[in-house]
Amino acid sequence: MLIGLPKFEYLSCETMEEASSMLLKHVGNSRILAGGTDLFVKMKHRRILPGHLISIKKIQDLHGIGWEQYGLRIGALTSIEEIRNSPLIATNFPILKDAAERLGTMHIRNLATLGGNIANASPAAEFATPLLTLGASVKLAGAQGERIVALEDFFVGPGKSVIQPDEILSEILIPSQPFAEEIYLKHSTRPMDVAIVNLAVLAEINGDRCDQIKIALGAVGPVPFRCRKAEELIRGSKFNGDLQTLFREAAQIAVEESRPIGDFRASAENRIEVIRRLVVKGLEQTVGKLNLRQAGVK
Repeated sequence: MLIGLPKFEYLSCETMEEASSMLLKHVGNSRILAGGTDLFVKMKHRRILPGHLISIKKIQDLHGIGWEQYGLRIGALTSIEEIRNSPLIATNFPILKDAAERLGTMHIRNLATLGGNIANASPAAEFATPLLTLGASVKLAGAQGERIVALEDFFVGPGKSVIQPDEILSEILIPSQPFAEEIYLKHSTRPMDVAIVNLAVLAEINGDRCDQIKIALGAVGPVPFRCRKAEELIRGSKFNGDLQTLFREAAQIAVEESRPIGDFRASAENRIEVIRRLVVKGLEQTVGKLNLRQAGVK
């Protein structure tokens, strides 16, 4: 049975200042409208009932992908399909292209925005785990000015973040990763579906020693998170010989760091088994890419 949208007032703004002012005027009874792919679903099912939708689609400063002094800047209104098709992303941050290719259908990717994917604060957000391993931050803009928040400090619970009532997520900031290799993996019922578990791994090696390792999991806790204890086990290890025992132990530690729940997509027990498999697979594939890099194979 199709359910229509509840009544709301549509408001449009062309500057960040306008948007912040509207949010303050209608505090507690408004939502930001970017792509609307998640927002409209929630409204149709009466999970949220905002009286005002504030469209930020005309704010030009929220668009674009480009290099800045610190690394890469992606405007919050950049669509997932734009990320998927960006040569700059494909060359320098292929893990983001991989995440984009696993998000929904082309129709959804053309509507959905990177800012919305993060600001929605879903534990299963496709881009949260790769951005966590990349050490990304987000810029928040509001009536009191701008502030930058590390993505690891941004999420506080399912659907909840540190965004204040008058703030808008304006851009995503990613430092350069010239020597790292990354892998993104997603386990779901169908490729287009929300993840049952998703994983990102980033690693750097010096010779055969692991200098840096980051492992992030999504959909297995109240927020996407780094598996720091599993990382500690691997960091400093030599990536040669048989690594199965090391990777299985890291996977078990990652399970212990997780807090999976059961829902209509999967039971908690199923998610635990998926974590074990996905962590080992992600580590193996990352090491494979590092070995190819050292061998000079692109």
